[in-house]
Amino acid sequence: MAKQTINIGTIANDGTGSTLRAAGDLINDNFNEIYSSIGDGTTLTTGFITASSSDNLTNKTGNISQWTNDSGYLTSISETNDLTSAVTWANVPDANITQSSVTQHQSAINSGVSITESQISDLQSYITAGSTTALTNKTFDANGTGNSISNIEVADLASGVLDTDLITVSASDDTLASAKAIKAYVDTVAAAGIHYHTAVRVESPSNLSASYNNGASGVGATLTNTGTLAAISIDGVALSLNDRVLVYNQTNAAHNGVYYVSTVGDGATAWVLTRTTDTDSYGASDPNSLGEGDAFFVSEGDTGAGELYVMNTSGTITFGTTNITFTVIAETAVYTAGQSLTLTGTQFSVTAGSISSTQLTSAVELQILDSSGSTVKSLYGAGS
Repeated sequence: MAKQTINIGTIANDGTGSTLRAAGDLINDNFNEIYSSIGDGTTLTTGFITASSSDNLTNKTGNISQWTNDSGYLTSISETNDLTSAVTWANVPDANITQSSVTQHQSAINSGVSITESQISDLQSYITAGSTTALTNKTFDANGTGNSISNIEVADLASGVLDTDLITVSASDDTLASAKAIKAYVDTVAAAGIHYHTAVRVESPSNLSASYNNGASGVGATLTNTGTLAAISIDGVALSLNDRVLVYNQTNAAHNGVYYVSTVGDGATAWVLTRTTDTDSYGASDPNSLGEGDAFFVSEGDTGAGELYVMNTSGTITFGTTNITFTVIAETAVYTAGQSLTLTGTQFSVTAGSISSTQLTSAVELQILDSSGSTVKSLYGAGS
């Protein structure tokens, strides 16, 4: 029932107030209402509003604006509906429990998970961008389709996860090599092999007196005669236009390389050598570039005929800057037919009519010499 008020009148004993009996009834009715609401009708129930109360407040509306001691703090939530999204958090005295931390864990609270004050603080440390807390034996599902993590950069992984050291861990099956490391490894292995280019006609056994122009980073680079003007001749061979020349003894080793005769020269014009198109740029195991392991056979020359040279500069070559070096790895005898002889393939023959019958009347010794003048074989014949 609604609250009943005893009418006491405006002036004492003016006859307008409630009678003594009526007033007593009103008082009894009011107390009966109170005892029925917070008790059993006869005895009041106490303890609803004390800090240590264990009584349940069910379906009650309230506004908690201030807590005055630690025993009154909210420290755990365990029931599914103890906290809903409609609850507003403000002026919470403990810095470890904030409105944002409660919002982050709202779904866990609503699903019946028990979260304590200290646990909320710990969980926040795991999910901040600058966190240094280790996640051990945890499973991630980044996109809801399985145990996958996307958008991970190399810098995000420890050295034990992404290791590009192919020397010390090459036998390990739990090391992830990067594409860059794999390419570097393949390039190194490929560079260790021998890659044959078109042979050169001659090699230059000594430094050429010439000025160097690097062209466009090696493309079109030239050596131009700065010595006595004359048609170009190297290692005893008069060269022709487009003949290929191996240059490996220049004072500045960055000028070494494989060239072709682009200007033969004469008594009035300087000869010019230009880097060949298959050796004027860097590339490992590339027939159209120069790299470690590229091999060049020398077909003619007083000292170089039959030699096989390999370019042995390791790593990337910057033309005009990087020293380019060559080494001889094989020498093969190159035969030429002397007087009264012809050479066809590997067979020597006496030129018809070059030896008279008179010359054959006595013992004849025919010597076959190599390019250095050493005797390779002697043939003897007896005259008639």
